[in-house]
Amino acid sequence: MTAGNTEREQALRWVIAHRRPNLSIEQAVRLLCDVLPRDHQTLQALRRIADEVLSQLDAGPTFKRPTPPGSPPRGGPADP
Repeated sequence: MTAGNTEREQALRWVIAHRRPNLSIEQAVRLLCDVLPRDHQTLQALRRIADEVLSQLDAGPTFKRPTPPGSPPRGGPADP
């Protein structure tokens, strides 16, 4: 994997990790597939990321979506 591919994959992972709370992983990947240029490397990266994240979700409660530093926990008093 080249440096450009690594940066692209890291950017895609960030976008998926920071998606809107009401948007599922599947919806986020589908949306990214629709709006990004349809090059083979991007589609492969999206498929790999989705498979990894979904397998982590299937593994049980050990997976936690990362929250930015300084953010209140989800479901806390700061949520509307």
